[in-house]
Amino acid sequence: MKTPITLKLNKDKVQIFTDRFGTLLILLAMMLLMYLLKGNRFISATNLLNIVRQQSIITLMALGVMLTIITGGTDLSGGSVISLCSCVIALLAHPVEMGSNVGQYPLVIPLVTGVLTGAVCGLVNGIFISYGNVPPFIATLGMMTAARGMALIISNSKPINGFTKTFDAIGGGNLYGIPIPVFILLIGIVIMYLILHKSKFGTYVYAIGGNEVAANVSGIGVKRNKAIVYMLAGTFTGIGAIILTSRTMAGNPSSGTGYEMDAITGAIIGGTSFSGGVGRVVNTVIGALIMGVLTNGMTIMQIDPNLQMIVKGAVIVFAVLLDQMKTRKN
Repeated sequence: MKTPITLKLNKDKVQIFTDRFGTLLILLAMMLLMYLLKGNRFISATNLLNIVRQQSIITLMALGVMLTIITGGTDLSGGSVISLCSCVIALLAHPVEMGSNVGQYPLVIPLVTGVLTGAVCGLVNGIFISYGNVPPFIATLGMMTAARGMALIISNSKPINGFTKTFDAIGGGNLYGIPIPVFILLIGIVIMYLILHKSKFGTYVYAIGGNEVAANVSGIGVKRNKAIVYMLAGTFTGIGAIILTSRTMAGNPSSGTGYEMDAITGAIIGGTSFSGGVGRVVNTVIGALIMGVLTNGMTIMQIDPNLQMIVKGAVIVFAVLLDQMKTRKN
């Protein structure tokens, strides 16, 4: 009689282990494979830091999208919102006419305004979804179109460039030999970890995603908290826009295309479930880095960019398929 119980306990332990560390094992396995194929060219500190620098934008967006998916929603507007934020940042970081002279706003002005732009876009999404009962897919799809249009209007359909060296250093500079975007990403990870795993609000987010009706009955302000979730998603997108604008040295209305899908994929690979109520910050970060390693590896192996898009598309479908299989099993 003890054998079946022992086997069940062992299976439960394996399940817990794979849930917590499965994503990390996949990342390590991919890195090992790339090392075997390309050796030190991939595993060098310069290349690994470059991967994190390049993936910092998507990772920040993935952290925001993760919140929306945990509540049972999604956010398709990230790519267009980051483009809008980038154009706003570039417009204010670009030299402007001040009376008879040409001057520059203090650095804090474009940075704060860019983040606030993302937060407002997210809040608008949240209000329509929470208080207007508009499905997240439709609300964020509408914002995706509107934000892209606003970016084109603000920029006059042309890239905005010409920034100070201080602003350019945000995306391209190093601090103690480590890219500045890596520090920004680490701060974002810590903030999101505290929000989701160490605060009452985080408990509410999981409760809403687990059972929205039960959460509402238990006294949780479902509508208010869902609106805040989408606002936070927009805020993290705005932070990503700062890095994007500085790295590309331009506010481009056509930038950010497809970023929302990369962010969603990173969250799903990291174990965030479309069924709601499941998701962890660390796993989402690892999921986003997996996408970065995949892209970097294919580039080093000189795989055709068009074929890379096909591979990424397959990864998205496969990640969602695994999520659905896991949900049905549970």
